[in-house]
Amino acid sequence: MKRLFLLFMILFMEVRSQDATPIATYPFESDITYQNKLREFINLYEAQPTLSLLDTLARFSFRHKDWESSISYAQKAIDQKPTAQRYFLLGGAAGFRALEVSIFSSMKYINIMKPAFEKAMQLEPENILYLRAQVDVLVALPSLLGGSIEKAQSVIDKMIKLDPIEGLLAQGSLYENGKDIKRAKEVYLQVIDYLNQTLGSCNEDFINYLKKSRRDLAYDLGRVTADFDLNISWGDCSLSYFESTYGLSDTVPKTWVYYQWLRLVKKGTNRERLKSLISKVIPLENKFPKLETLIEEINL
Repeated sequence: MKRLFLLFMILFMEVRSQDATPIATYPFESDITYQNKLREFINLYEAQPTLSLLDTLARFSFRHKDWESSISYAQKAIDQKPTAQRYFLLGGAAGFRALEVSIFSSMKYINIMKPAFEKAMQLEPENILYLRAQVDVLVALPSLLGGSIEKAQSVIDKMIKLDPIEGLLAQGSLYENGKDIKRAKEVYLQVIDYLNQTLGSCNEDFINYLKKSRRDLAYDLGRVTADFDLNISWGDCSLSYFESTYGLSDTVPKTWVYYQWLRLVKKGTNRERLKSLISKVIPLENKFPKLETLIEEINL
């Protein structure tokens, strides 16, 4: 049994290191405004416990990245009335918390996350957001804990039929996790081809698609085009939208958005665009060594 546990730890450490994008944090413990508002909601709930207030508490704490509180209130809401949305919130909070704690402590949260995402998908089997979350879990976890590339592929096949862009991005991600970079790039090229054929350019239709889609889709498109040296315009458009609509709820650090954006734009010929972007990120560079190094490498 000890050998199996050690094997899991080694596998999980490898999986966690594959995605270079970190998770954004928020100092909710020292945010007096947040703490006071949270206490206000708690007092209201204690005075008149309603399902609506539980949902408010779960969403409010999730937005401020107070994962433990969000897990607690989401679970209480589920106990009263299970819904796909509540299960998904619970799974997300538990998943993010698992990435914050030590590997040994993360087991507790994985055991919450996995069944929660499964329930969400079962209740809304054609929800792209839930399907993508299920793929990520099945790919990330070792088979000892229920991970399965075969099951992930089955979900991806379904996603491609429902939303080709999301499905192909999930397919490429699966290949990336499997270190098959050549096949990953081939799939990501299919995403660009599909965008060219269906939307043509960075236009209102594309922005409306991003608005209606999974929040991190815009970031994923930008990251993929930067990593795999693909079409600059689609990546630039995606990251521009993501940055302009960035908010507290986002779980990708804003500095990382700028990092991917600079990597992408520096490959193009628009020097004024590059200068404009650098002016935005200079205040952040000292807090983010990779960004500082990247700026130093760019010759204007």
